[in-house]
Amino acid sequence: MMNITSLPAVKGFSADRFTKRILFQQGGGVTFVLHFLPGQQLPVHKHPGSDVILLVVEGTGTIILDRKEQEVKQEDVICCSGETEFAFHNSGDREVRLFVVLNHVPDASYAQDV
Repeated sequence: MMNITSLPAVKGFSADRFTKRILFQQGGGVTFVLHFLPGQQLPVHKHPGSDVILLVVEGTGTIILDRKEQEVKQEDVICCSGETEFAFHNSGDREVRLFVVLNHVPDASYAQDV
């Protein structure tokens, strides 16, 4: 089976909060894109039982892994364990898009658009 999805087709920002758009869900994993306007953030959370791979598609911001802040920019790739406390803040002045792969979905709520 092969699926092709265009990132511009799912691009969507909200003034209220970050948005999440599911691209694929198969084999126990999920692939999605997160969209952040300047100042928006993803609260601290974990992905138990899963590894996280993240690509900064567009923009710059601050990723927080186990309370350690690291600046990230377009085309940076991050990989961490699901046991790592993870957060993100769009600390820049333009839109940010993050492409995320969870190789195992810890709970059905992780695989829903928000």
